[in-house]
Amino acid sequence: MSKKTTFLLAALVMTGCSTYSDPKISQTTAVAGLLDKPSAYFCQHASYATQDSVYRGKYVLSHLFGFWTAKDVELVRIKAVSKDEIATEYLDKNMRVVGSRQYIRGQDYQLNSNGSVEIKGSSRCASQDSPGVGCTRGSITAFLDQTGNLAVIEASSGAGIVGIVPVAGGHKYISLFPPVTDSAGSLQASLAQCPESHELKQQREAARQKVAPTFAVGDIVVPYQHYDSTRNMFVPGPVSSVRDTRWRVQEITDTHVRLELIQGEYRLSSSKAPVYKAGEFSTTFSSSSSYKAAHPHAGGPGQIFQEFKKVE
Repeated sequence: MSKKTTFLLAALVMTGCSTYSDPKISQTTAVAGLLDKPSAYFCQHASYATQDSVYRGKYVLSHLFGFWTAKDVELVRIKAVSKDEIATEYLDKNMRVVGSRQYIRGQDYQLNSNGSVEIKGSSRCASQDSPGVGCTRGSITAFLDQTGNLAVIEASSGAGIVGIVPVAGGHKYISLFPPVTDSAGSLQASLAQCPESHELKQQREAARQKVAPTFAVGDIVVPYQHYDSTRNMFVPGPVSSVRDTRWRVQEITDTHVRLELIQGEYRLSSSKAPVYKAGEFSTTFSSSSSYKAAHPHAGGPGQIFQEFKKVE
């Protein structure tokens, strides 16, 4: 059984029926057919895509159309080749076509009464070594919404039997892609109006959240505050185990900071834990799991950079 089919059946068997539909779909109206004009250009990256817990829509238009091989696509052109044939073209920043695909009506797509185009996706049935048998199918429906965006609804459904339990379900996600016009005399110039890629947004957010080191190897540091996981904030004063201590920084890595105790005593909260004295103890400190969950882009030692400060 394929991984996709196996995953879907595993999710469905837990409830017998698993369905999800992005509420934004019901708020998005088809006001124009995709083929009302001979051709139209759209941004490669979405201004919106479903993102709800485990449910994710695609942020990349060429991926929705099944074109994965080129990484330099900036623009997607959709055009009518004939009455019963449409094509998608994938252009790079220099407006060169780096890939294309043609669709035949009745074979690859159907035209709905509201002008939307429904493109058939893959269908699969399998059993093999799994404890059940199941089938999945998918499709995408594309149209122009009330703001002129290209709306693409990704739909998938599955049904099968796991053991003797019948299961079924389906999901619908939506992605919105702004149009690109050459009203300024150049499609290239108009690309500046397109959204950044989802990957670039994530990278920028990660860079914004990353905590910069507040000390270096060889510095003397003291604890001055600690992270309260229940309130998701730092509060004044160190935890009891490191109160009234000083440390020398021995090592800083992507995951931890190694400190050498040079003043005071280090003891864990347990009454049976040993007490470590200055000059004979070093250890590594890293961010707690609760801190990492709340600050996923802060970096491995981010919590330590915020709990210890350099002293002269």
